[in-house]
Amino acid sequence: MYKFWIQRLHRWAALVFALPLLALFATGLILAFEPFLQAAPRERTPLELSKLEAILSRQDPDGKLERLFLHSHIDTVVLGRRGGTEIDLATGEPRPSASVLLALFAETRRIHETLLVDEGQVFVTASTGVLLLLVALGLAMGPRPFRNSLSGWHTGAAWMALPLIIMPPVTGLLMLYKVTFVSVEPTRTPEAPVQSLAEALGIVAREKDVGSLLSLRQRKGRAEARLLVDGEHRSYEVTAAGLVEKPRNWPKLLHEGNWAGVWSAVGNAAIVCVQMLLLGTGIAIWSGRRLRRRKHAAQQFSVNR
Repeated sequence: MYKFWIQRLHRWAALVFALPLLALFATGLILAFEPFLQAAPRERTPLELSKLEAILSRQDPDGKLERLFLHSHIDTVVLGRRGGTEIDLATGEPRPSASVLLALFAETRRIHETLLVDEGQVFVTASTGVLLLLVALGLAMGPRPFRNSLSGWHTGAAWMALPLIIMPPVTGLLMLYKVTFVSVEPTRTPEAPVQSLAEALGIVAREKDVGSLLSLRQRKGRAEARLLVDGEHRSYEVTAAGLVEKPRNWPKLLHEGNWAGVWSAVGNAAIVCVQMLLLGTGIAIWSGRRLRRRKHAAQQFSVNR
């Protein structure tokens, strides 16, 4: 008897949260292509440090800029926050129009993180919690013999991909509440702070290919750089003495799919496709049952007349 109620709760939780879950899955699928494009192998001209220095000299002569994002795959550097001034690396001048690709990723990320609801953290947390609840209810119903039917494929796919289905919501919640599993960094001898992004850029270029830079920012008196290293997004503190590698934030790396280059991005996209398949087949199974019941009720009504 308890399986009957578990099945009903599983079904109605999925139906009530179908739209927010679909929004999370669809935006997650789009965002999986961002690390793919960043890490995809391609022929390109090495980026010269002088180009970026000239851009900063022209656009930030006072050295007050706190952040920049480098998108070398589309020859663009963004100054300030995401969605800020876009500079063409080829010409060193502001682009006449914003990049459609960057705008797409920015809007998709906003929807993924907030679901377009004020105080979206609560709604996103609830939707992610329901996804984990659906997994738990599915486990409580137990495995069933495989049948070549919509219901059989729904159950079989859920059990075969179980660890992968759990990973995105768990890592998403850890990111949302800033759980990194990183121990407190040891206190180091104070050094002279890096004064500007231009100075930090020069320090990065001494040790790494500047074309692998993803972002550079000043935060709380410290400069931080994020670089693409062997397909992985690695974070470094920029000090006057050089780069200091920061501990990996595994929940973020796993959730964003940027820990193994193209392969992790493709893996994340595949996981999202399985999640969408499960949601779609679940709704289709429910709709089919409702339709059959209505037909049966209509037939009984016609006989009784």
